[in-house]
Amino acid sequence: MLAFIDRHDVTFPSVVDRPGSIFAEYGVPYQPAWVFIAVDGSVTKFQGSLDEPTLAGYLEGLITPNEA
Repeated sequence: MLAFIDRHDVTFPSVVDRPGSIFAEYGVPYQPAWVFIAVDGSVTKFQGSLDEPTLAGYLEGLITPNEA
């Protein structure tokens, strides 16, 4: 994982969870997995690979949440 981060110049926070406690907390059974935590504390989890437009959509939703 760390080699991938270096090779692809990943700048967003990434977690190495060797004991699996964070994975267990969010119900992540395997990688790749994405857990998005909004300012209000709501959690969105996605299992599998995300293409750039889909990832951008999730991130945009965190930056500019829907106001209802």
